[in-house]
Amino acid sequence: DLVVDGYHETAESGAGMTLGEELQALYPAARLEVHGKFQTAALLWHKDPVLDSLWIDIATARTEFYPYPAANPEVEASSIQQDLYRRDFTINALALRLTGPQAGEMLDFFGGAEDLQARRVRVLHANSFIEDPTRIYRGVRFATRLGFEFDSQTEDYIRHAIASGIYSQVQDSQNGKVIAPALQTRLKAELRYILQTAYWRDAMRLLGDLDALVCIHPTLKLTRYLWRQLWLMECYLQRFDPEARLVHWQMLLEVLISAIDPEFRAGVAQHLQLTAEGIERLAQLAAVEATITSALPSCEQPSQVVQLLQGYDLAMLLLVAVRMRRQRSVIRQYLEDWSQVKPLLNGNDLRALGYQPGKQFKVMLGELLGATLDGAVTDKAGAIAFIRSRFMAG
Repeated sequence: DLVVDGYHETAESGAGMTLGEELQALYPAARLEVHGKFQTAALLWHKDPVLDSLWIDIATARTEFYPYPAANPEVEASSIQQDLYRRDFTINALALRLTGPQAGEMLDFFGGAEDLQARRVRVLHANSFIEDPTRIYRGVRFATRLGFEFDSQTEDYIRHAIASGIYSQVQDSQNGKVIAPALQTRLKAELRYILQTAYWRDAMRLLGDLDALVCIHPTLKLTRYLWRQLWLMECYLQRFDPEARLVHWQMLLEVLISAIDPEFRAGVAQHLQLTAEGIERLAQLAAVEATITSALPSCEQPSQVVQLLQGYDLAMLLLVAVRMRRQRSVIRQYLEDWSQVKPLLNGNDLRALGYQPGKQFKVMLGELLGATLDGAVTDKAGAIAFIRSRFMAG
């Protein structure tokens, strides 16, 4: 990350963008991206013979202000000191001067180096968490990743911001939408950063202790039951999806959202920009749980369980399993055993027995699978006898 202090010379065009353009002229193999609104640029190399894959972000030193809580900041070109002052935490407000006359000097205007030594996360501004609630998640991520702690005043600022109710004011709890759209991508990004790391449990405990899950929805709390559901989801993902066909961090997030009242789940999932499948899954979750709860007790044979559950994909079944204690063991047995059982004959076998191919094959193999699941058929000879006893060869 590079910052260019061009306040007195090229503030009109953005010194960071100017440097990016000049560097791209020297390195034409690099791809240049320019974001004029924020006076930033990025240079990207992909498998370069010298630089390999490299990404350099270049910003113009700037100051910013928030027109209202949780909004996107409005920026203006400024000095490096003012640029560092707009950072969230002191440990992020450090810079190394790259050009003369004091090349190599570390710029530390706010005690960031001392906080690093003390393993402390300290916020720069008292209203920082009101301006942008995702800074709470970012601070928690730093603290748990690095083994740091919030200083007492920073923790007080967090708790005061949450207690003020500001996050309820920027959310419409009736439909789950966020009045301040800037929260959408920033909050999703921080949740992704946290939930896809090995330290997500520590981060989630700290977020729960701070009561910071209200940033997702005003009613969301990290209860003992929700914590166990998160733990179970991680275990089930490792067990039933070792190849990560599902997006594991999003499944953990769906567990969090499922703790909200059903009528709000889809709206929250939508404003957090989950996939269409995830939004639909959360919208249908309550109905699926009701169906399984109603039908499962009457399933006396494994074949009946398979017939009930085979219509749902792995993601839905995992979400239901972590939430429904009484149905959990049956769903787990279905995923571990019964869903893996195959008919002891196939279409070629049926043709060899003299049956004509057609839609009837599906019915025949379905009934054979049911008999196999229920233990009525245990070997190929028994499977042939079962088919011949129930279907006339054409």
